[in-house]
Amino acid sequence: MILFGHPTGNPNSHHAALAYWEVGKLEAFCVPWLPEKWELGLLKAIPGLGKEAERLSRRRFEPLAAAPKVQGRPGEWGRLVRRKMGGGEELSYEANDWLMRTMTKEASHRSVKAVHSYEDCSLWQFQAAKKMGKACIYDMPIGYYGWWKKKEAELAKKYRDWLMPENVSSSHGVPPEQKKKEMEMADVVLAPSTFVAQTIREYFDKDVQILPYGAEPNVGLGTPSGLHERCQFLFAGTASVRKGVPFLLETWAKLGWKDAELVLAGSWQLHPSLLRRLPSGVRYVGLLNPKEMRQMFQESDWLVHPSNFEGFSLSILEALGAGLPVVASTATGASDLGPSSCVILFEPENRDQLIAALVQAKETCRRFRPQEASDVVSGHSWGKYRQDLVQTVLQKFANL
Repeated sequence: MILFGHPTGNPNSHHAALAYWEVGKLEAFCVPWLPEKWELGLLKAIPGLGKEAERLSRRRFEPLAAAPKVQGRPGEWGRLVRRKMGGGEELSYEANDWLMRTMTKEASHRSVKAVHSYEDCSLWQFQAAKKMGKACIYDMPIGYYGWWKKKEAELAKKYRDWLMPENVSSSHGVPPEQKKKEMEMADVVLAPSTFVAQTIREYFDKDVQILPYGAEPNVGLGTPSGLHERCQFLFAGTASVRKGVPFLLETWAKLGWKDAELVLAGSWQLHPSLLRRLPSGVRYVGLLNPKEMRQMFQESDWLVHPSNFEGFSLSILEALGAGLPVVASTATGASDLGPSSCVILFEPENRDQLIAALVQAKETCRRFRPQEASDVVSGHSWGKYRQDLVQTVLQKFANL
C-alpha cells in the first residue's frame, strides 16, 4: 500500500491520490484539509470569509470523498484565522511541517510499503521510510531549485528595473539542503515534463519518470466572441520575471502592432509603477476567478505563455481544452504535447523566436476551430495521467 500526501491538495495531487485509490493501493491521503461541503457553506455564511471559501473550494475533490484520509482540520482553521489577521508565507511552511510529521507517523504502519510526497515536504517521512526499508516516491511539480537559482540570478540582473527592491532575489523558506536530501533519498522521481526532468538530471543521476499532467478536453468549449476587432493574445498567470512577463512586454513594444491586443490576467508582482507605463495595445485586467477566466479564454484568440521556469503549465492545458491555441516557451511543458499547428514553441528569452511565433499566430488568427485545439489535449487527460502513474509505480515496486 502507498501512503500519499500533499500540503494543500491541488489538481495533480488529487488525481495522483485518486489513481492509487482506484486500484486499491492507497493507504491514506494525508492532507491538512479537504473541506467538506458543510464547511464551505459555513465559511460562505461568515461575513468577510467569502473569498476564503472560494479559495478553499478548489481543494474540494468529490471523487476522493470516500477515500481514506488523514487530516489536520484544527490547524487549518487556525491558519485560516491567522491568514485573515495578516499571516504570510510562514503558514505554508507550517502545513509542510504538519504533513512531514503526519506521514512520518503513518509510515510506521506495516501495510505501508511506499511513501509518495512532494518537493519541500518529504524529508522526515523519507528518512523514516529509509530506516524501515520502504520505497520513497518523490514528486517534482516544477523544475529543480538549483537550476532555477542560477537562472534567477541572471534574470534579476537583466530585469532589475522591473523588480521591487525586496524581490530582486526570491526568498525560499525551505533550506536548499533539505531539497537536496529529499532528492538524494528518492527511489524514483516523477516529473510532469521533459523540461523538469532536464533540470533534475543536470544535478542528479536519478531515475526520473516523465508523467505529464492532464486536462479535460471540451470543457468550456466555445468560439471567440468576436466582440473585438483586433487579434487578442492572452497571458494568464502571475506577472513576474519567472513567468517571462518583462520579456513579453519588451517584445510586444518592439512589434508596435496596432491591429492586435495583449491582455494580462493575473496578480502583479513587478514594480507597481510599470502598470502606468504598459506598452500600447496592452491591457491589464487583474486576477480573475475561474468563471471569468473561462470567459476570457472564449474571448481570446491565442494564449501566450513565455515562462522561464515551470513544471507543466495547467493554464496551457486548460486553454487548449477550452479550444484556445497557444504560443509557449519550451520551459512550460508544452514541448511534451507533440507537434501541432495549435501549439507554437519558442526558447525562453529568445526575442527573435518569440517575434516569429507571435507573427505566425497573428497571421493565423481565428482560422482554428476550437475542436482543433481541444484535440491536442485529448491524449493528456487526467484519466491518462492516473493510468500512467499507476503503471509506472507498480512496475517500479512489485511489492506494493
